Amino acid sequence: MTPWTVPPTRLHRWGSYRARYVAGLTLVVLGVLATNFTSTYSLFFLAIGPPLHVLGWLILPGVLWRRLTVLVPALLCSILLLGGADFNGVFAALLACWLLVRHRPLLSYLALIPPIAMSFLLKDALNNYDQNWVGYLVGFLTTVAASWLAWWLAGWSAGHRPRSPRVATGIRRIPSRSE
Repeated sequence: MTPWTVPPTRLHRWGSYRARYVAGLTLVVLGVLATNFTSTYSLFFLAIGPPLHVLGWLILPGVLWRRLTVLVPALLCSILLLGGADFNGVFAALLACWLLVRHRPLLSYLALIPPIAMSFLLKDALNNYDQNWVGYLVGFLTTVAASWLAWWLAGWSAGHRPRSPRVATGIRRIPSRSE
């Protein structure tokens, strides 16, 4: 198993890391937003949202198999959000997809707890259709905060790992093409 490294240190075949990161994340968020703007009178957003969402996941920097693995679950989660505040638990699934694509270590998956807890709290608190925007806003903010928590946990676990003897002696490992 390869050790966890900060994603900006990896080389990419096309595009810079920052450009792919910003474009991919923007398209993922816009895809979810466009899908959630869908109503009986605005089905056009349903035609725009899912393709933007899928394109965003494909553009994000990361190993191809990880990006392809999350396509269908993330797309289904974004469409499930049309059901309202009762389905806010899918924010945790979207965060899990994000953590997989971003190569986060297992310890960072503890950050899934806040979105899951938020979904149970909001399910009882929000009962009207008019309150769905509150559920989406709280779910989005909780997921963003949890992703930063996952980033912090990944850095913390990387700093507390025992160093391998190769690193201590100064032998540098050359990454393979798959990394």
